[in-house]
Amino acid sequence: MDPGMEIVPVSELKVGMFVAEPDCPWTDLPFSLQGFIIAEPAEIDTFKQHCQFVYIDRAFSTGEQFRAALRERDIPLQSQPFSKREVSAEVARRQEKRRHFLRYLYDQDASVAAKELSRELSYIEPHFDSLQDSLRKTLDGLQVEDKVDFRNIEDKLGELSNSLMRNPDAVMWLLRLKKADDHSFDQAMDVAVYLLLLGKHVGFTGKRLTELSLAGLLQDVGKTALPPRLLVKVEELTDAERELVRSHVASSLELLCLQHSLPPEVLMIVANHHERWDGSGYPRGLKLKQIGTAAEMAGLIDSFCAMMKSKPYRPAMGHQEALEKLYQLRDHQFNPALLEQLVQCVGLYPIGTLLELDSGEVGVVIQQSRTQRSRPRVLLLLDEQKEKIRAYQVIDLREPRFSNRHVKKALPHDAYGLLAEDYYLA
Repeated sequence: MDPGMEIVPVSELKVGMFVAEPDCPWTDLPFSLQGFIIAEPAEIDTFKQHCQFVYIDRAFSTGEQFRAALRERDIPLQSQPFSKREVSAEVARRQEKRRHFLRYLYDQDASVAAKELSRELSYIEPHFDSLQDSLRKTLDGLQVEDKVDFRNIEDKLGELSNSLMRNPDAVMWLLRLKKADDHSFDQAMDVAVYLLLLGKHVGFTGKRLTELSLAGLLQDVGKTALPPRLLVKVEELTDAERELVRSHVASSLELLCLQHSLPPEVLMIVANHHERWDGSGYPRGLKLKQIGTAAEMAGLIDSFCAMMKSKPYRPAMGHQEALEKLYQLRDHQFNPALLEQLVQCVGLYPIGTLLELDSGEVGVVIQQSRTQRSRPRVLLLLDEQKEKIRAYQVIDLREPRFSNRHVKKALPHDAYGLLAEDYYLA
């Protein structure tokens, strides 16, 4: 059981607690969600009829149930120490907004996909958070320790891989929401997830897929050795500065080669992910098949994710603009066959993409259409005047009544000052 889990008798269940697991099979309970926040006393009564105790996770509970410290009488039922967390009123508010939004998704009778997304989100979010925590500890450890155990990260990447197989939209949604306000850290997470997605699409499985994603997490660890000013410089780099930035590949390998538990394939991907199809990359100027398919994929995804992030010298690109930019570089910097696979894999408007409609409204994609890729299901966030919409409003562009609305363009993730938490509207 995870350290944050706590065993609670059903007699002590409270509204706001996140039930992660009952002591009976979920199929014995009349709930469609496996793992959810208790919203009303009737749900507690249902548990009392079928169970004696449940596992709760206070990290995903809301309100006072999230903040409450364990009392003395709770301790005998704990199998592991409870990890206490301080939480602000703002965090509690966001938790409540998230619960409200997930229930809204689930209650859409017309959308089976919305129910599936809600169910998978409830399952995979704790694993996603755990991977983020493990990654941060690993990156910190690489700077101060000779040996780091990567098995924990590999296990969590496996969970994400399985989730992507069941419902890729859930992990992609979390990727849009779970930002750490740390460019390098967010870039590593983005690259790892997109590599899982692309790797599965082109047929990677098992150990090979895990190694690909692990390399995505680690490939730029050497940038920590660079002067911070170079990573935020607005002006064009000098030749000397450019060579210094390129040295991060050697710095990454120097750190990672000390880790004897890392597979050679991971080191190869790290070494070659800045090489390019036409030989214009670095550090060795490799080209075509010399680079290796996995390293080509890592370089393509690294560029794709970097384009969608703001830099001191340019604004972030939208999803579609980034793909168009990469497409201009096919046959030159990037393998055209892999680029085509990427386009097919992520689609025109993946879940979590901000869009502007020709009406002027702005919304976030909550469901792709596999048959009509230009007609997604959209949760509206701003009206025609770019004013916030205060109530949920979903439009499915495939429906005849919305035939007069079309996607004008995909937007950067922070367009019009929108933040990830705004996707869960109160």
